[in-house]
Amino acid sequence: MLRAHWHGYEIDSSEAAYEAQVPQPEQMGTLLRGFLTSGYFVRSYYLLFETPLVRLRDFILAQGEPEDKRTAKTLEYLEKQIAKFDPSTWKAGRIGVQAIEAILNYVGAHRQALLEAGTFRFDLTEEQKEYWQEYSDEEFQPGTLVREQDFYSEDEIPLDGVVLFLGCSLVPANKLTPQERKRAYRLVHRSYKESGLLDELASWGAFTGRGGPRDYVTEAIDRRQYLSLRVRLNPDATFIVAGRWHDDGQFIYPLYDYLLGLAAKKAGVKLEVFSIC
Repeated sequence: MLRAHWHGYEIDSSEAAYEAQVPQPEQMGTLLRGFLTSGYFVRSYYLLFETPLVRLRDFILAQGEPEDKRTAKTLEYLEKQIAKFDPSTWKAGRIGVQAIEAILNYVGAHRQALLEAGTFRFDLTEEQKEYWQEYSDEEFQPGTLVREQDFYSEDEIPLDGVVLFLGCSLVPANKLTPQERKRAYRLVHRSYKESGLLDELASWGAFTGRGGPRDYVTEAIDRRQYLSLRVRLNPDATFIVAGRWHDDGQFIYPLYDYLLGLAAKKAGVKLEVFSIC
């Protein structure tokens, strides 16, 4: 667990999360593409878990010749993406929205067959096994429902069922419209003030290089805000899109809530945002 330090006192860090249901699995890729290209995400998406794409490629190849042009295109995207994988580095590779759309639409259309084949069935990592042994009375069984909100840390969340796992960023507030930026500033300013952080920072008497007082709220909202995104196939053949970010003393939860809400509204996605306590 992270801890944020503010001038003599500590604030326990926590994570915050968002979740969205997928009402039309066959159009899941198109829905997610609209979400990611809504204008509120930086257009760089990093693949944090490569194995699902390898397994999906193998599943398609096992079916024989592609049944249609869409399947052939999906296979092409998978082959190109897999060719970029570099086992010699921990650096995550990028993936484009066209590939994301094609891959997820295929998965949505073939969800039952993929579920029966166990394509996205994964066991716990070694670190997760240690956590499970220490904190759970039950043994984890791949193929059971994973409720992400039950886990305090993202590192503890099982990968079982994960189809796609991305690292993303929300755009800085200086990329928003004037009205949106004004709203974002007010939300974070209120959060800073209500928490007492604004007064604490002001008491430091910090100044910018130009000699004026620092605007900590502007500095905070004008940075990219990082978060994850997971698409998970549930045991009942439904899907959930979920992700996390660290709310570690930055008191910037309202900005995530606001920007994710704008992105969801534009893409027609029903989204829930909440803190993990």
